[in-house]
Amino acid sequence: MRFAKKFKNTFHLTIWEATIAIAAIITFFILEKVVYHDAENVPTFLIIFGFIVGIWLAFRPSEWAVEGLNSGAKYVGLSEYVAGVLSSLASNLPEAVIAILLLIEGYQLMAVVTVLSAAGFNAIILGIAIIIATIKKKGKIAVPEDLEKKEAPIIRWAIVALLMTVVFGFIEYFQVDQLDQAVLTRPVAGLLATSYLFYLIYLIVVKDTNNKISLKNHEEQKTVEDVDETKEKEEDDHSTHDRLPVWLTILLLVLGFVGIYFGGETLTWSVMQLTEGGGVGIGEIGLALILGAAGSVPEHGIAVISAAKDEIEVGIGNAMGGILQSALLIFGILGVFVSITLHPFILLQIAAIACSLWFVKRCIQDKKFDTFEGIMIILLQILVFVILFEDIAFFA
Repeated sequence: MRFAKKFKNTFHLTIWEATIAIAAIITFFILEKVVYHDAENVPTFLIIFGFIVGIWLAFRPSEWAVEGLNSGAKYVGLSEYVAGVLSSLASNLPEAVIAILLLIEGYQLMAVVTVLSAAGFNAIILGIAIIIATIKKKGKIAVPEDLEKKEAPIIRWAIVALLMTVVFGFIEYFQVDQLDQAVLTRPVAGLLATSYLFYLIYLIVVKDTNNKISLKNHEEQKTVEDVDETKEKEEDDHSTHDRLPVWLTILLLVLGFVGIYFGGETLTWSVMQLTEGGGVGIGEIGLALILGAAGSVPEHGIAVISAAKDEIEVGIGNAMGGILQSALLIFGILGVFVSITLHPFILLQIAAIACSLWFVKRCIQDKKFDTFEGIMIILLQILVFVILFEDIAFFA
């Protein structure tokens, strides 16, 4: 019993779930790599099975990678906030892996839409997290301190950069004869990715002791001495209780990143089978939306569960990190390696992300989130998806 409890606390799953998952993964790869490897028509049940296995591999290993990064950050002396940003990067890896594999297979549009739609789903999750938190707090919550002080500059830059990218796309449309000739140039894409990399470097290199904790009660008045004592106590508690043994930290990182890769590969394989079989009537962009939703499963779970547990900073911070990393870093990196065609939905989704970030910026200015703002963020992204399905996806 003690071993089962320790196993569950370490890997966030029961022995029964681990046993069933391992059996399912082995069975799927035997069927996919051996039994139906050269088959012209893959059975529908195997495709559905692949989606289930892929989503599990995208979710659970991401949790392990996050746990390993949090522990590793403490060994090298990074602040709690920086560790949280790096953990958010780990939870965004599934869609990055999926996008890279799609590019290798030659599905450029699907790769880009997968990344941007993942940012869209993160916007929906941000709204849901705000609604859950505000309902529990009877209408409104204070903006998390780290979001106010550390994310605000990159949010302002992201709004301007993304809107300029949309303007660039319209300018491209005026200069070409056909829409498929309008492309995002590598310098523009490189600047999007570089901006977020500079932000990460700033967080890691610039010493700021205010990053190391996030005070949970923003309303209670404290003296400077009380704040310093609280910081020291929390730092001691984190270093004593949250840092895992070195061997376990490495194990979680290895299992996490390996699992994320195979999760991305499995989901990509499943979508490839649907595409080759006619795409079940929803086109490449519709399938990319499914991949974007599946790839952002880790952020969904972390944000919603954290908001339900009153861990506002974790829930909202993870969703915000997912939006910024998908829209700036991953999208920018893809644009550096391939010339991204500025499909109408790509511009529409980029504009929607910028508008969602504008909502957040306004909330930061008045230092509070309320239920209405959470609903508006959700409705904005749903509007984009409705436009997509009505006018674009089925004809791509």
